[in-house]
Amino acid sequence: GEEPYSIAMTALECAGNGPRVSIDASDIDTRVLGVARDGIYPVDAASGLGEARLRRFFLKGSGANAGKARAKPELQALLSFRPLNLLTPQWQAPSPYDVIFCRNVMIYFDRPTQRQVLERLCASLKPGGILYVGHSENFTEHRDLLELVGKTAYRAKA
Repeated sequence: GEEPYSIAMTALECAGNGPRVSIDASDIDTRVLGVARDGIYPVDAASGLGEARLRRFFLKGSGANAGKARAKPELQALLSFRPLNLLTPQWQAPSPYDVIFCRNVMIYFDRPTQRQVLERLCASLKPGGILYVGHSENFTEHRDLLELVGKTAYRAKA
């Protein structure tokens, strides 16, 4: 549940007063989604962000919430959370995406299943959209769908 917040922080830092960013975060595990939706983490887990980021994006808890940090409302406002099982026969993105992060998920699927999921992910991207995957995932055999543009980034072909 931490990755959507990392993406949101990076987007805010890069976009400044630029275009509004919205992030749809999904997971098969509704418990993980609940924790992510709450946006409350141990301060120790967020300490790697550095003091400036912690101050900008999180509120430190006090009293009974000491040792915890909660994402500020302006950060949480960029995020929406929903359950998603990539193996469900019919699922559709709410709208075409510029970017999809699907990291370290496809390694658990056999090749035919990977192909089916990749076809759906590509259909959920805007033309030229980017799919980010994990370092251990490689889709060079799917060159008809994707073009490698970085170590873990693929551009969807039209």
